[in-house]
Amino acid sequence: MTVQNATPALLDHFTPHVDFGLREQLLTGTRPGGIGAKLDELPAAFRAPLEVPSPLRPREFAPGFDEILAHAPWTVLGRRPGRELVLGAAGRFWTAFSAWESIAAREFPAFSRPRRGTIAIAFVHQPYDEEQALLTFEARATTTDPVGYRWAGWYWQAVEPTARSVIRRLLRWVAS
Repeated sequence: MTVQNATPALLDHFTPHVDFGLREQLLTGTRPGGIGAKLDELPAAFRAPLEVPSPLRPREFAPGFDEILAHAPWTVLGRRPGRELVLGAAGRFWTAFSAWESIAAREFPAFSRPRRGTIAIAFVHQPYDEEQALLTFEARATTTDPVGYRWAGWYWQAVEPTARSVIRRLLRWVAS
């Protein structure tokens, strides 16, 4: 048996337009109940050490993805207990001094403050076969204008390699 569509459906609802994104997956033998309990600990668990050199800044004047996870004011955008959790944050996150905005889930898809963007992350746990499950982390960033797009594009390209490392460790923690 294979997973037909690993794209998180709730994430599609909150980020219909995507400027930048990345996805990592982990095939795990963890019971669904164990994964669900770990998902319930997020986003508070982002502040716990992920056993990576901290912070993982791609450049000294831009935050590492681990810092965004730890310090963004995450809003729960959607949840399917034990299966899917989608979190979102809005603001300017690609500079050394991030400027976060307070945002409600219903406002997230239409966020449009100039020179800002949104970042949404999803954790999805799907059965794969009788003894395994597929755990997916997907991050999607959107920007509100061409200036924000250029800055976020520069940031996303710089942070992606270290972000993948952070995400892989986070997936292993969720699966443990």
